[in-house]
Amino acid sequence: MAAALLAMASAASTAEAVASAAGPNGTAAAAGPAPESGSTFARACTVDAPRFTSYAGTGSNDPAYWPARGTYATTTSRCADINLKLDTTRSVRTCFKSGSSWTCNGWRTLSSGSWGLAAKDVLDGTKFFLQFSGTARASGLIDY
Repeated sequence: MAAALLAMASAASTAEAVASAAGPNGTAAAAGPAPESGSTFARACTVDAPRFTSYAGTGSNDPAYWPARGTYATTTSRCADINLKLDTTRSVRTCFKSGSSWTCNGWRTLSSGSWGLAAKDVLDGTKFFLQFSGTARASGLIDY
């Protein structure tokens, strides 16, 4: 008798679990794919960070830059900073949208092969672009 009561309780518990997993039409919810690696919730800051290659500059008043001219990147909640791991040692500065214009911070030299900060404590949703000293392209990993 105790075994029969236990079996009935187990069946009721299973039915309750299936019912709570049911969608609005009474069908069980199916697990979906994991978020893409580029989404803000898929990975921790700098883990599997994407590669980038900047655009070449044209002269002393037009240094190498990233992203494409006339565009900008927007910071996410994944990282508190704008992080770079450059393939070669290079100076970089970050330019931020300020009203209808852009304001650039000072140049920072980042060593090759290790993570460095292009900008620190940047608010989520901040629009920015990067400039690299010289006209040669810069490349490496980026996360923000």
